[in-house]
Amino acid sequence: MLKNILFADDDANIVEIYRESLEREGFEVPIAGDGLAAMRSLHHTKPDLVILDLMMPKFDGVDVLKFIRANPDLKHTKVVIFSNATPTANIAIDAEKIGADAFLFKLTCTPEKLINVVKPLLCDDPASEEQLKL
Repeated sequence: MLKNILFADDDANIVEIYRESLEREGFEVPIAGDGLAAMRSLHHTKPDLVILDLMMPKFDGVDVLKFIRANPDLKHTKVVIFSNATPTANIAIDAEKIGADAFLFKLTCTPEKLINVVKPLLCDDPASEEQLKL
């Protein structure tokens, strides 16, 4: 079954690079260019996983993550924070407390690294997921 990954980021260049790589791996990848678009898309796409930038217009990534975790139909959706906010920044700490499944620093990430984080999260293997904890 084709896995659906919502990619929420306001940088179109970043989205295109990673989207192409994810699609080559067989994922369906709808995109959202801001937090409001991400929230709207979540209801329609019901993604298996969300790749979420923390710093976006309209609603930031923490707001979107709170929305996901508060919604009974979405609360178990896997979320990968994909941001230039350092994991020690307040916004990243907030994302961890709310329940992000993994954190990737954009500056040092590659499409291969992203895929290596996404695949174990989607395979429903608790042992693989434990290695990805923030």
